[in-house]
Amino acid sequence: MSDDLTQRIYAAFAPAPLTADDADLYVQLDDLRGDADIVERMAKKILLADGKPTCQVLAGHKGSGKSTELYRLQHELETGDGKKMFVVFCGVDEDIDRNDVDFPDLLVAIVRQMARQLREEEEIKLQPGYFKSRLEGLKEFLTREVDFDKFDLETGLGSLGVTIKGSPDARADIRKAMEPDSGNLLNAANDVISEAVSELLKKRYGGLVILIDDLDKMTVRPHEDAGCSTAEYLFVQRAAQLTGFNCHVVYTMPISLAYSHQHANIKANYGGHVPLVPMTKIATQPPESKPYKPGVAKFQQIVDARLKNAGPDASNLFENDAVRGHLIQLSGGQPSELMTLVREAIIADGLPIKDASLERAQREGRREYARQLRAEHWAIIKTVRDTGWFERTQSNEPLFRELLESRAILQYVNDTEWYGLNPMVTDLDTQAKQSRKKPSVSKKSRGR
Repeated sequence: MSDDLTQRIYAAFAPAPLTADDADLYVQLDDLRGDADIVERMAKKILLADGKPTCQVLAGHKGSGKSTELYRLQHELETGDGKKMFVVFCGVDEDIDRNDVDFPDLLVAIVRQMARQLREEEEIKLQPGYFKSRLEGLKEFLTREVDFDKFDLETGLGSLGVTIKGSPDARADIRKAMEPDSGNLLNAANDVISEAVSELLKKRYGGLVILIDDLDKMTVRPHEDAGCSTAEYLFVQRAAQLTGFNCHVVYTMPISLAYSHQHANIKANYGGHVPLVPMTKIATQPPESKPYKPGVAKFQQIVDARLKNAGPDASNLFENDAVRGHLIQLSGGQPSELMTLVREAIIADGLPIKDASLERAQREGRREYARQLRAEHWAIIKTVRDTGWFERTQSNEPLFRELLESRAILQYVNDTEWYGLNPMVTDLDTQAKQSRKKPSVSKKSRGR
């Protein structure tokens, strides 16, 4: 194939979340995720709240489609029947280091991005209020000179955000300075939010909604001081702050937290039932794990939509139908992984994609998991492979959550909830055992 066509196909399979502008690429997967329309339910909680602030979380595996569902929620709230809401889509990766997240960093990101989007979309310029005096006390951390006589909320917080994200040492100092004042900072954020809501009501909006993406990707590890994981610290111990904004808020959340002993606390703090975006069912539950035709057909639709977007001459992506089926099975029902596999195969051997390209991708994926899995993981992996289920206990829960977080184990919800192994992990423990059993070469043999 020509370089131009290869480039167009490669671009068509970008793993980025779909927005409302990508409606021609969207394939509805709810019936294969075994759940009612997540977007509709989340929207109703907001629209039926009669003006009272709501706070929800959305969990799921990385790559399952949470960001796409958030964009659908944004579109529903902005264009659906009834109240038209102003929706701020806050991708906190712009402002925070996902390896080290705390509430003060998050507050700065939320207020900055809200101020920017209100200015750009509705020409509403928010007054800085308490933030001006607070940032004057932190001016040594600002990345550029700020004129405090003409203080601009968006620019001032943006300058502070650059430091928070880029410098771990400065981040620690900023948190130390801001933490005792976190109550006043939340009040200041709510003053700004109240001003925003007042201006939006004048423009016939029904209210303000902030969708906060990327927190599901935060690094989950033991917190240095809190005696729990970083995810538990943020979403459980700091729940009072996360739920304290005077507008509707939705956070994405690491899937491991939804499967922790903190589930009841999360349910109580964040509006009840925790919606999960599971993987798409493209294979039946273990131990048989046979291809599931309706799910495979949906993923074929995803591929066809991308190829159509690349142009009418882009149909011959795969060497044959068997290769296409193999790639879909390797994705494990992960939409973003499907895109990534296509791109990696193109880079490896060009077009059309051949089985050898997929085998190479599978070998590389297995190596990645082999490096991160530990001996104590294998018993859980074997149980999931043999049964499609796993009974958690207090002692094995941390290991199970690690496997969910790394996507070694994938979660599905189809009538009943069950688990499957990531195709890159299947038989990996058997290979590891065989490798350990290989006889060592004797000195006599080496000398020959």
